[in-house]
Amino acid sequence: MKNKFASVVFALILTACGSANVSTPLPSSAVETAVIATLTQQAAAQLPSATPESAMPEGNTYETENISFLIPNGIATDATSALTSEYEYPYINPSVGDMAPHLKFTLNAYELADTLLKPQIILFHAEAYAQYSEYTATTINLLQNLQYVDGQPLPEPLAGQLFTAQIHRVDFQNSRGVRYLTQVAQAIGPANNHEMFYYFQGVTNDGKYFVQAILPINAPFLASNNSPDAPLPADGIPLNESDFTGYLNAITEKLNATDTFSFAPYLDHLDALVESIQVKGY
Repeated sequence: MKNKFASVVFALILTACGSANVSTPLPSSAVETAVIATLTQQAAAQLPSATPESAMPEGNTYETENISFLIPNGIATDATSALTSEYEYPYINPSVGDMAPHLKFTLNAYELADTLLKPQIILFHAEAYAQYSEYTATTINLLQNLQYVDGQPLPEPLAGQLFTAQIHRVDFQNSRGVRYLTQVAQAIGPANNHEMFYYFQGVTNDGKYFVQAILPINAPFLASNNSPDAPLPADGIPLNESDFTGYLNAITEKLNATDTFSFAPYLDHLDALVESIQVKGY
């Protein structure tokens, strides 16, 4: 991470003499081995201990008869569950109406308050989700036969709406899928912290359940909202409507280069939450 040799050797010799017959000298190979071990221990002791940011996050486990997951400290307090037929992202106002009954777990007292989408984990029967539309059927088929490797472009319709950044395959517990950062878009506008979120979609290994996680996230270089008057940080990227594709590519590249602990909440901590999900069924 990011010695006194004679003193270490002397301390080693004193230790060896105290634990062995002083009339029997240690073989040179034993001395070399012991010196190396002592130096290694001393160097390890001088290394800085793991910071809270680099350690596995502590938190509380939320658990019901249907699901369990870790909520890292500071992200939320707990969750509220509901059985609903509301339509869910990526649908905004679908003509096909309500979706099949599904479970929704909304995180309470989430770290970010001013966000377009609520922090939620959503659990569907995969077969029922697939029957909603051609889009959802393709999504389930792709996830059940997931061949994605980090670094590849995501196939449609798994990719996000406005941009797709920080793409990472997630295999955990009894599920598998992909996560990325994206934003809902209905018109040309700036990438911003009010609308951006961490999105996971996956299926359980038995293929029975479809899991979504929608977790709002902020990046330090984005404006707070999509208002033209919202101040842009010094290292922000100005909206370029005449080259919107180039603008989105620049946003994606900067998000991909942003350190995990520069996001709020930390990207690694959101991963820890998602990776802890254990689907029990309903």
